[in-house]
Amino acid sequence: MRGWLWMPAIALVVSACEKVPSEIRIKGPLDAVESLQKTKDAKTVFPTFENKGDTIKLRVSSFDDRGVYMGVAPVKWDSTDRTVASIDQSGVVTILGSGKSVIKARTTKLEKELSAEVPIEAVIVDKIRWVDPPESEEPIEMPMGEIKNFKAEVLDDRGNVIEDAKIDWNASSWAVTVTPTGEVEARAIGSATLTAEAKNGERVRHDISVVDWVKKKKRRR
Repeated sequence: MRGWLWMPAIALVVSACEKVPSEIRIKGPLDAVESLQKTKDAKTVFPTFENKGDTIKLRVSSFDDRGVYMGVAPVKWDSTDRTVASIDQSGVVTILGSGKSVIKARTTKLEKELSAEVPIEAVIVDKIRWVDPPESEEPIEMPMGEIKNFKAEVLDDRGNVIEDAKIDWNASSWAVTVTPTGEVEARAIGSATLTAEAKNGERVRHDISVVDWVKKKKRRR
């Protein structure tokens, strides 16, 4: 009988020694681009999303005060901007529009409430337009040898200009050449169509007519 009296005390000691999670961290799928999470300050980082409807599955891992993994933690999910990204309670994020949001996770079944968060950013290309649109639909006339800078800008799905957006410049003939920054040089008499194309395939075009060299006026004596 005396042996049985020690059992409750032993159970209390074991219970007191059991570790409980002291931190949770949000992670993506195993093939996602993320940090190795080897240090306490490491953060999961995802690439910028580029398409409406893109999804990513998140998960939450728990760790003790020494950073030792303790398994998956049950959490409640939320998004700070649900017009940018929504998340269901299984951890699936769906991109809804351009912008930034913070995905948050909060524990629901642990003695101590823990939380973690990860930023989400989406830049969804929508349109492209000329910065200084031509006044007329008629071909722009350029004399041979002239250099003209053309500028276009890319807009996201909210109408905001995307800084440093990639634009592909092309000319339909050797009458003109165009650099990757939109600098056009008239090289030969003829015509060409200048095209600026955004990453999603949206384009703006304008025709160019290359004429003969501009003759210099003779100075009067």
